[in-house]
Amino acid sequence: MGSGNLAVVTGASSGIGWEMSKQLAARGYDLLLVARREDRLRALASEVSHQTGRNTDVLGADLTQPSERRKLVSALESRKEALQLLVNSAGVGMVGPTVAPPLERIMKLIELNITAVTELSYETAKIMIPRRAGGLINVASTASFQAVPYMNVYSAAKAYVLSFTEALGEELREYGIRVMALCPGYTKTEFQAVAGVKYDDTRFRSVMSAAACARAGLDDFDKGKRISVTGLGNKLLVLSSWIAPRSITLKIGSRLMKNRAGQPLNDE
Repeated sequence: MGSGNLAVVTGASSGIGWEMSKQLAARGYDLLLVARREDRLRALASEVSHQTGRNTDVLGADLTQPSERRKLVSALESRKEALQLLVNSAGVGMVGPTVAPPLERIMKLIELNITAVTELSYETAKIMIPRRAGGLINVASTASFQAVPYMNVYSAAKAYVLSFTEALGEELREYGIRVMALCPGYTKTEFQAVAGVKYDDTRFRSVMSAAACARAGLDDFDKGKRISVTGLGNKLLVLSSWIAPRSITLKIGSRLMKNRAGQPLNDE
C-alpha cells in the first residue's frame, strides 16, 4: 500500500469501520471518513492524524438518503486523482421477528446495505477503470452464506453484498482493480451490543475484536483474496453451512437467533 493514496471509509464512526480507518492510516493512506455521527468522525480524525501524520477529512452523511449519497459521490469525484480504496463498512442490522419492526426500518436496512453499497461501488469503479488501478472492500458477513431466521432481511442483504462483490471483482480484474468481500462473524462492536446479541455465556467470551477483524481483512486484501472470512471459527462455520443440509442450518440458525434476539435495529 503506497504513500499518498486516499482511502474512503464509510461507517467509520465505530466498530470495524473505525478500526479499518486507523489501520489504513498506519499503512500509509490518507483518509476520508464517512458516517452520520460527525462528532465521532472528528475525534477519530484527530487521533489518526496525531498518531500517523496522515491527512484525514470527515464527511457527515446518512447514506440511507439519496441526497446524502450524492454528497459522497461528489466528494469521490473531487478526489478521484488520489482515490485508491473505498471501504463500504456502513450498514444496519436487525435481530428479531421480521414482522416486529415497522416496514420503514426494513426498507432502511435494504437502502443502506444494498442500494448504497451498489451505488458507491458503481461510482468508484467508474473512477478507477480509466486509471486501471484501485481497490474496493465491501463488508458482508458470515450470514451471507446461509439464510438466518430472525435475521433474515439482514442475512439476505449480506448475501447480495457477497454475490455482487465477488462478481464485480471478476469484472474489474482485467483493469487491475482489486475487489474483496469482508465476511466477519460475531465481532465485538456496537453493532452486536446495541442489536441485543448477548455475550453472557462461555461461547462468546472469545469473540473477535474489531481491530483483529480489520487487520485480518486488510491482510487478506493485500494477498489479493476475493473473499475474506476472518477467524478460524468463522471459516469452519462457513464450511459447515456448505456441507450441512439447508434444513438443518435453518433450524440451528433459528434456535440461535431467536434466543439471542433483542433490540431490532442498530447501526454498524
